[in-house]
Amino acid sequence: MLDFKNLFKEKTNIYKNVPKKLVLDTPKKVSAVIPNYNYANYIIERIDSILQQTYPLYELVIIDDKSTDNSVEVIEKKLKKVEKKYPDLKVTFIKNDVNSGNVFCGWQNAFKYSSGDYLWICEADDSCSPYFLETVMKGFEDPKTVISYCESLTMNEKNVILMHDLRVWIDIFKCGKWDNDYKCSGNDELSSTMCINNTIANVSSVVFRKLNTIPYAEFLKTAQTFRLAGDWYFYSKILEYGNIAYFKDSLNYHRMQEKSVTLTTSGAKEFEEICRMQDDIMNRIELSEDVKEKVYTRRENERRRFGLES
Repeated sequence: MLDFKNLFKEKTNIYKNVPKKLVLDTPKKVSAVIPNYNYANYIIERIDSILQQTYPLYELVIIDDKSTDNSVEVIEKKLKKVEKKYPDLKVTFIKNDVNSGNVFCGWQNAFKYSSGDYLWICEADDSCSPYFLETVMKGFEDPKTVISYCESLTMNEKNVILMHDLRVWIDIFKCGKWDNDYKCSGNDELSSTMCINNTIANVSSVVFRKLNTIPYAEFLKTAQTFRLAGDWYFYSKILEYGNIAYFKDSLNYHRMQEKSVTLTTSGAKEFEEICRMQDDIMNRIELSEDVKEKVYTRRENERRRFGLES
């Protein structure tokens, strides 16, 4: 395996070689929101990776979900330095009195407490390239874009790279779609690939355009009824309202935790949610016969993988 520190010099030298900020007349108002629960070991790196974006940041919001480690102490100490160094940045720290018990409650609060026109939900144990926002925000040059995201690499808890990109998870039929940057309508995305599997692997890789016409809270309430596929559901609903943009460079650094929800969920439950999501999209969007065949092929492949009866 490759060592993360030796490969990503821009990240390991984060305090010495901070890239210059872009000078923009009217930068879009981006809110970066970190929902945190017991990630004291990673939160400083996460905050620094956000602050050192080359694209100007409008707002930083941190929401602690009643952590039982020393997260609050670490965050408060860090934010004192942030407010001194970045006096023009809006900074808010919210401490929940009770743990929400669901990741999508954190996403709901991200929409609720952020005031920017664009929302970047930054998982507290992830990191990113300083050029993440500069790249992903190009997707919003199209006023119809509602989701813009980039490729992600995966690392473990010790910053050792596991995968340089997530195409092996996403491009399950090896169509090559994610080998290049692309933009398309939300309906095209749903009817060609997202009806088969969730093609956005990590929320930290995504920036959302916040629109009053999209009922985010309603969608996130339904997302809470899923164990694994709530993010798939949420993205699929938003894409009915506009376009999507994708950038092929792995500018998001996703951390795979040893005890992640995915790794601790039963095969039967995962299969159930895959079918539920495929059916939900097929009931909303017309699919070609070729794509329908891929939907059912994936379903049968998963059935065999989990050792489930037909």
